Amino acid sequence: MSGERIRVVIYLRAPEGEAHLLEKTYREISWVRGEGAGTRIEGLIRSELLRDVDRPGEYLLHSEWETLEHYRTWQFGPDHKDNPSVLRPYQDRSRGRHYAVYGITSED
Repeated sequence: MSGERIRVVIYLRAPEGEAHLLEKTYREISWVRGEGAGTRIEGLIRSELLRDVDRPGEYLLHSEWETLEHYRTWQFGPDHKDNPSVLRPYQDRSRGRHYAVYGITSED
Protein backbone atom coordinates (compact mmCIF):
# COMPACT_ATOMS: atom_id res chain seq x y z
CA MET A 1 0.00 0.00 0.00
CA SER A 2 2.88 2.33 -0.63
CA GLY A 3 0.83 4.54 -2.95
CA GLU A 4 -1.44 5.70 -0.12
CA ARG A 5 -1.30 9.16 1.42
CA ILE A 6 0.55 9.15 4.72
CA ARG A 7 1.03 11.31 7.76
CA VAL A 8 4.24 11.61 9.71
CA VAL A 9 4.41 12.64 13.36
CA ILE A 10 7.64 13.73 15.02
CA TYR A 11 7.63 14.13 18.79
CA LEU A 12 9.38 17.26 20.01
CA ARG A 13 10.13 18.62 23.47
CA ALA A 14 11.46 22.04 24.42
CA PRO A 15 13.61 22.48 27.52
CA GLU A 16 11.82 24.41 30.24
CA GLY A 17 11.50 28.06 29.28
CA GLU A 18 12.49 27.46 25.64
CA ALA A 19 9.15 26.65 23.98
CA HIS A 20 9.25 30.00 22.17
CA LEU A 21 12.64 29.03 20.67
CA LEU A 22 11.29 25.74 19.33
CA GLU A 23 8.33 27.56 17.74
CA LYS A 24 10.59 30.24 16.28
CA THR A 25 12.94 27.59 14.87
CA TYR A 26 10.03 25.82 13.16
CA ARG A 27 8.79 29.06 11.58
CA GLU A 28 12.26 29.82 10.22
CA ILE A 29 12.62 26.55 8.25
CA SER A 30 12.68 27.52 4.57
CA TRP A 31 10.26 24.83 3.40
CA VAL A 32 7.79 25.82 6.12
CA ARG A 33 7.88 29.45 4.94
CA GLY A 34 7.88 28.38 1.29
CA GLU A 35 10.61 30.89 0.51
CA GLY A 36 13.69 30.59 -1.62
CA ALA A 37 14.63 28.47 -4.58
CA GLY A 38 14.12 24.75 -4.20
CA THR A 39 12.21 24.99 -0.93
CA ARG A 40 9.24 22.97 -2.10
CA ILE A 41 9.58 19.33 -1.15
CA GLU A 42 8.13 16.97 -3.75
CA GLY A 43 5.09 15.19 -2.37
CA LEU A 44 4.78 17.21 0.85
CA ILE A 45 1.17 18.38 1.12
CA ARG A 46 1.43 20.29 4.38
CA SER A 47 3.25 20.58 7.65
CA GLU A 48 2.16 21.97 11.00
CA LEU A 49 3.51 22.31 14.50
CA LEU A 50 1.07 21.25 17.22
CA ARG A 51 1.51 22.23 20.88
CA ASP A 52 0.22 19.97 23.67
CA VAL A 53 -2.17 22.18 25.66
CA ASP A 54 -1.84 20.01 28.78
CA ARG A 55 1.93 19.51 28.74
CA PRO A 56 3.86 22.73 28.18
CA GLY A 57 6.95 22.21 26.08
CA GLU A 58 5.66 19.10 24.27
CA TYR A 59 4.94 19.32 20.54
CA LEU A 60 4.15 17.26 17.47
CA LEU A 61 5.45 18.10 14.04
CA HIS A 62 2.76 16.74 11.74
CA SER A 63 3.20 16.43 7.99
CA GLU A 64 1.04 14.97 5.26
CA TRP A 65 2.56 13.39 2.14
CA GLU A 66 1.08 12.36 -1.21
CA THR A 67 2.61 8.87 -0.97
CA LEU A 68 4.99 6.83 1.15
CA GLU A 69 7.44 6.88 -1.78
CA HIS A 70 7.55 10.69 -1.71
CA TYR A 71 8.28 10.66 2.01
CA ARG A 72 10.94 7.92 1.79
CA THR A 73 12.62 9.65 -1.16
CA TRP A 74 12.93 12.81 0.93
CA GLN A 75 13.75 10.96 4.17
CA PHE A 76 16.67 9.04 2.67
CA GLY A 77 17.68 11.66 0.09
CA PRO A 78 20.59 14.08 0.34
CA ASP A 79 18.42 17.12 1.10
CA HIS A 80 17.44 15.53 4.40
CA LYS A 81 20.33 13.20 5.27
CA ASP A 82 23.09 15.71 4.46
CA ASN A 83 21.31 18.65 6.13
CA PRO A 84 20.22 17.72 9.64
CA SER A 85 17.04 19.43 10.75
CA VAL A 86 17.41 22.47 12.97
CA LEU A 87 14.68 20.82 15.05
CA ARG A 88 16.88 17.78 15.78
CA PRO A 89 17.94 19.09 19.22
CA TYR A 90 14.25 19.18 20.17
CA GLN A 91 13.42 15.61 19.12
CA ASP A 92 11.86 13.79 22.06
CA ARG A 93 13.66 10.46 22.23
CA SER A 94 12.45 9.72 25.78
CA ARG A 95 9.62 7.59 24.40
CA GLY A 96 11.92 5.44 22.24
CA ARG A 97 11.36 6.18 18.58
CA HIS A 98 10.89 9.92 18.11
CA TYR A 99 8.65 9.65 15.04
CA ALA A 100 5.92 7.53 13.49
CA VAL A 101 4.61 7.10 9.93
CA TYR A 102 0.89 6.43 9.51
CA GLY A 103 -1.05 5.35 6.43
CA ILE A 104 -4.46 6.97 6.07
CA THR A 105 -6.97 4.14 6.14
CA SER A 106 -10.19 6.14 6.48
CA GLU A 107 -11.29 9.77 6.19
CA ASP A 108 -14.60 11.57 6.49
